This record gives sequence, structure tokens and C-alpha cells, in this order.
Amino acid sequence: MNEFDMVAVAIVDEAIQLRKMGYKNDVFVLNQPYVEEIDEIISNDIIVGVSSELFLKKTKEFDKKIRVHVELETGMGRTGVLNSELDNFISVLNDSNVIVEGVYTHLSSADIDYDFTNKQINLFNKNVCKLKDKFNSIKYVHCAASNGILNFNLGICNMVRPGLILYGYPSCKSAIDKINLKPVLKFRSSISFIKDI
Repeated sequence: MNEFDMVAVAIVDEAIQLRKMGYKNDVFVLNQPYVEEIDEIISNDIIVGVSSELFLKKTKEFDKKIRVHVELETGMGRTGVLNSELDNFISVLNDSNVIVEGVYTHLSSADIDYDFTNKQINLFNKNVCKLKDKFNSIKYVHCAASNGILNFNLGICNMVRPGLILYGYPSCKSAIDKINLKPVLKFRSSISFIKDI
């Protein structure tokens, strides 16, 4: 059976569950973890996405280094290091107990707004170069979920994060013409309650 070198999950609890099930390869947590989870991250050898200075500062209290991917904010509007704060964040990274193994972002509109997505990619590329100049430990660069994989040339990236297409479902209407998908699962439910308000 072929295995992935790395799988991504949303939260630390999911990564721990994979470890309990015997998964030995790298597990990457996409969302910024809580400082209270650092013990579990270390003991389960989990790689985490970081954009919090507080989290980085807290790592100095631990003996073992934590492997991280730096999350850059390029226009998604959620988490990630802002372009204007990157230089300061790099200083905090240098003064923390981490190994910077990756850099990533999220493309917010890769299915509908190609101009905005290209702006995100250009900003991402610029800041990846800045981080690579400071950290020669960077091995992974990624920004593409299903729509990014299908719709953009992401030459700087060496890793992807497929979502819906991994389960055989189109992530957008144009996906139907670009990739032959076959569903591998189905969700079923039934209505338990209806109320007019």
C-alpha cells in the first residue's frame, strides 16, 4: 500500500488520533494550535502551522524543537502573518524553539476570481523568497486546495492540499471538465425537526 509522506488535519486532536491509530509519517496541523497543546505536539511529533507570536514565544519554555510551517496571510482574511508584519515575525521565529520546515497560505477565491488569486500567489511567492533567505530548513511550500490545484500554475509550490476532489467530488463547476472524479463516499441524513420562524 502506498502512503503519503505527510497528511494534513485541521486541529491537534485529529493529529493525536492518527498517532493513536498507528500512523507514523508526518502529520501537519493547518490551524494555529493553542499554547496549551505544545506538550501534546511535542510528545506526538506533530508539525503545526504558526502565525501567532505568543505561541512562538511559549516554545522557548520547552526543551525540544517544534517543526512548523509559517502561515502567510495573502487575502483569505482569516489567520496568517500579514505582509506588513513579516519582518517582525521573522525576528520572533529566530528567537523561538522551532524548526521552520514550510510556508503556506490559503487561496480564497481560486474558483471564481482569477485576478485576485494571482495577486495572492504573487504576494505569497515574494514572501516565500524572503523566508527562504532567512531559513534554509524550509522544505515545503504550499497554497493550493482543490480549486488551486485545478486552476493555477503554482510553480513555487511542492505540496498540495486536495479537499473535495480527494473524495471524488467537484470543488467547483469547472472541475467537472478538468478532472474525471468518482465519489468514494456519500453522506446521508434525515430531517429530525422543522420549525417555521
